Amino acid sequence: MQSHDPAPVFVGREHQLARLSEDGRRAGADGTRAVLVCGDAGVGKTRLIDEYLARAAMARAAVGGCLELGAEGVPFAPFTTLLRHLVREEGAPPSAAHRRELARLLPELGRAPGGADDGRARLFESVLTFLEERARPGGLLVVVEDLQWADASTRDLLVFLLRNLGAVPVHLLVSVRTDDLHRTHPLRRLLPELERLPRVRRLDLGPLDRDAVAAQASALRGEALAPAAVDLLFERSGGNPLFVESFLAGRDPAGGPIPDGPRDLLLGTVERLPDTTRRVLGLAATAGDRVDHALLAAVALRAGYTEDQLDTALRHAADAQVLRATADGYVFRHALLAEAVHADLLPGERVRAHKRYAEALERGIPGMHAADTAIQLAHHAQAAHDQPLALAAAWRAAHHASCAAAHPEHLALLERVLELWDLVPDAAARVGEPRGEVLRRASVASLVAGSPRRAVDYATGGLRELGVTGYHPPGGPPPGNAELIAGLRHARAHALKEMGRDGALEDLADALVVLPHDHPLAAAVGSTLAATLMMRNHYAQARRSALRGLEQARAAGDRHSEADLLITLGTLASTEEHEAGLRMLAGGISLARESGFALVELRGLNNLGGAFQRLGRGEEQGRIVEEGLRRCAELGLARTQSDPFHLGIAVRRAYQGRFAEAEERLALITGGSVFVARARTLRMNLAYHRWDLDGVREAMDDFRGLLPEHSSSPSEYLPLHFTDTQVAAEEGRFGEAFDLAAAQLGRRPDLRNPFSDELYVLGLSPVGDVVELMREEPGREEEARILSAGLREVFDGFPHGTRHPGHLLLRHQVMAQIGEDAGEALAEAEAAVALVRDRGDVLTEGRIRLSAARAALRADDRERAVDHLAVVRRLARRHGITLFDRQAERLRRLHGLPDPGRPAAVGAVPAPAAITDGALPGRGPGAGGSRSREDARPAGLTRREAEVLAEVARGSTNREIGEVLFISAKTVSVHVTNLMAKLGVSNRNAAAVRARELGLG
Repeated sequence: MQSHDPAPVFVGREHQLARLSEDGRRAGADGTRAVLVCGDAGVGKTRLIDEYLARAAMARAAVGGCLELGAEGVPFAPFTTLLRHLVREEGAPPSAAHRRELARLLPELGRAPGGADDGRARLFESVLTFLEERARPGGLLVVVEDLQWADASTRDLLVFLLRNLGAVPVHLLVSVRTDDLHRTHPLRRLLPELERLPRVRRLDLGPLDRDAVAAQASALRGEALAPAAVDLLFERSGGNPLFVESFLAGRDPAGGPIPDGPRDLLLGTVERLPDTTRRVLGLAATAGDRVDHALLAAVALRAGYTEDQLDTALRHAADAQVLRATADGYVFRHALLAEAVHADLLPGERVRAHKRYAEALERGIPGMHAADTAIQLAHHAQAAHDQPLALAAAWRAAHHASCAAAHPEHLALLERVLELWDLVPDAAARVGEPRGEVLRRASVASLVAGSPRRAVDYATGGLRELGVTGYHPPGGPPPGNAELIAGLRHARAHALKEMGRDGALEDLADALVVLPHDHPLAAAVGSTLAATLMMRNHYAQARRSALRGLEQARAAGDRHSEADLLITLGTLASTEEHEAGLRMLAGGISLARESGFALVELRGLNNLGGAFQRLGRGEEQGRIVEEGLRRCAELGLARTQSDPFHLGIAVRRAYQGRFAEAEERLALITGGSVFVARARTLRMNLAYHRWDLDGVREAMDDFRGLLPEHSSSPSEYLPLHFTDTQVAAEEGRFGEAFDLAAAQLGRRPDLRNPFSDELYVLGLSPVGDVVELMREEPGREEEARILSAGLREVFDGFPHGTRHPGHLLLRHQVMAQIGEDAGEALAEAEAAVALVRDRGDVLTEGRIRLSAARAALRADDRERAVDHLAVVRRLARRHGITLFDRQAERLRRLHGLPDPGRPAAVGAVPAPAAITDGALPGRGPGAGGSRSREDARPAGLTRREAEVLAEVARGSTNREIGEVLFISAKTVSVHVTNLMAKLGVSNRNAAAVRARELGLG
């Protein structure tokens, strides 16, 4: 915990202090607020934060600073410091699970858990929960200093906290030295992202103005400077408070010589100190801008200084305000001063200083944790050019970084080992592993750190190291290093699968070839192979691989792979075996839960919920999704693993017609781009059913920004393609709708596999909708027939004998849409209605009732059609589904049906046959006496053109016609142009006269 003792003067920052204070009050009242305090070195960021710390109304505060130790910097350094302070002051977390996770950073809390695949997520959740607990009552002020030096893990944790600290009273201040942000610095991209977060603001500190410089000088000198001296001081310092202070430390701040630069200016105070003090300061600066007393004492002892000499030197430095004491050590008055002192050392002095640190750390420092020791030893040994020690220390530090779930630092340290490998003759002996194993670990670490391309490169390098250039023939003798070869193949396959590139299956197959059947790794490889085959739609092979892997997992006692394989097999179960599949899913979930494999358990719950959804068992799906959310909370993974469950609930609410509740759930999805993108597809679906085309386009644009089509799975884009098709058909753009629907039919799924169920629902029934609309449009009969034939061909492979409710419902619905015989189509539609009735699935029931109404009209059963439309209108108005209202109204007008929203008047007559050809007898068996559609409309007008002409005759504008007919004004304009050409008239007045002559006015 760094001690922040305010300097004796605070000037020129009253406005910024007031902004921090106001932000703090808002955090206390409304929930977490964060401020990025940005400015050049020496401009007063720390001084401003110190002043606010002394005045803040929060009940408790904690400060942590980032350390400048290069790419292998201490992971989570500022959070380790501030968490340790809070634990000492407030006590450890009450939850044993959270204590175990925080032990990754604070070993004094007990034994940390192993490097599980969900370790990083658990750690982040535990830090978040601990800060939330300490924020009540009274609020919590958290300060993270010098973010420009932060390691990648610190940046990741900070982003996580900023996105997830919500209604708790936390005020988070982050200082950033902006003059350190070179073109490739990671903060150059991160800062704009943070500034866009709703509870984050940026506060930039510029130089002091002349009056503030005069006030600072007066306060420090105890008397006002002459105006000319102030002018010169302001010019020389540039308004930088640190430089003003350094100038004033001299005898004649106005008339003294001008230093060559900031370094010489800052060293003015140091140069007046005794020689021993300057040398001790050089040792201290070698550690950075702060150093623990125990470490500095050990280093000073190796440099030949006694304890008394060290104490005297440190006292002189503190009296000169070069250093100040903290609870555990010392910190330079400013980081620039530490940099200046270190830069002033001669090259040999710097190397010797780093060597003394390395020697002291290698012997051990009392009270210093093993992780900190290893990481600092790696840094100092490297700087001292002691390559053998640097290699061994980096290897040990990599292990500690892995245990702390500091994935980027783990990878950086492994890469340091590989860089040093050829420079150390006995590298394998010092590490205890061959270079191929280091490459395998670097491959795994690269994938975990989000760099699959580097993972492929490292695994390929490892195979090359072993002389492996091809695949091994089955049945041949096992090669030497079989386990390492299999491990490298397994690692590369994971990365290739992640990148969507070919080669994963071949790598996994070769791994199984070289491994003995009973090898412990074989089950894990088989599990990955089965999942990869499943993702690539090789379902039969996936099933065989999963069954073989399950046998191996049970023989080897590999419960992780056993649980994962049960979940894969349960998901793969065919439609005829869905009950057995559900049992396997439940078994895999139970085994994963008993064994503590959190991510496997959550995967199973997610897949089980999807299985119930495909089966049409909505209540059970809802129960499983809620259980998934509950388990996320119990496991401490609510904010990192709950997105699929929130999405599942949102989908369920949407289909129940509870759109507002669905949107509330979607707002909770903030994780990876895949789930955020899938949330956009649901928003698109909601906007489509509200007939909000601007909302549809906005959701589509957002989706494309998150998942570019060229690099995404084609299945992710299916909802967009089918929505485009439906919108085109709804707006009367039938040529475009036909092309889109035909293209989607070309992507024919394997209808014998349950994974295609969602694809069916998204794809096949919307094509059926297009067929129905085209049947009602003259001149489109042939296109409707082609699409019907395509749908029927797809359904030739449909499992007719299954009792799977989801498949049965889809089959009845589509057969009702494409059936040529009106009576059979009506029977299929009524069967679909019977399956969906009272299920609470509003969207599906509405669409099926519309199909049933159309089928009833084709079969000349107008009364039944009116009944179905009445249900549709009721659903539409109860749930705000404008699309259904629009479609029902169009059918009513087209066929001259009474308005289901109100009783028909006694003696009411249908609308003119010229407009509503559907009012004529249907085409089913025994339906005779019907006129053709072209006979029913004069002058060769289409149905839509006749409707538009009738509205033109009433004097309606294009906008008004569009509102009545539920089409855009632009589409109306196209219809008006076409109908005037067919009628041989040149203006709307003449068209209105002609309409009345035709009985349409």
